[in-house]
Amino acid sequence: MTNSTDYLHRTFMGLGTAVSELFGKSSQELTNLFTSYIGAEIGKILLEKGLVSRDTPIHELIDILARELEFGDRFEITRHAGSVTLKIMDCNVCPSKIGGVPFETSVCPIPGIIRGAIDAVKGTSGEGYAKLKPGEGCEVIAMIEEEES
Repeated sequence: MTNSTDYLHRTFMGLGTAVSELFGKSSQELTNLFTSYIGAEIGKILLEKGLVSRDTPIHELIDILARELEFGDRFEITRHAGSVTLKIMDCNVCPSKIGGVPFETSVCPIPGIIRGAIDAVKGTSGEGYAKLKPGEGCEVIAMIEEEES
């Protein structure tokens, strides 16, 4: 992991702490909202650099996001009818696991980043965020259009 990526990961951890302190409790919903704006900017950069195009399938976009932002040392992406699942083992951005900050609920930045990046790259305004299933290997499940398969 590069120094700049470590700073980025710490930024995400700080955001989770800020959400918790400012709003009185941990909130995945607020974290999703804030990080979707970050994801939109990241999506724009991916387009500018030519790493993705409007035609990039969502599962490939999520793979590129995971690699570019170094979400985890190990991850896998699976596709099912209507969804793409990103399972991250050894997460590099988890405020609880990496930052050691205890939260009442999850404050993972990844679902919001994915939603924002998809919207920026695809020119959409998606409904809802990717769903987070925390665990030893967290799963982020993004719903996609059926024709995406």
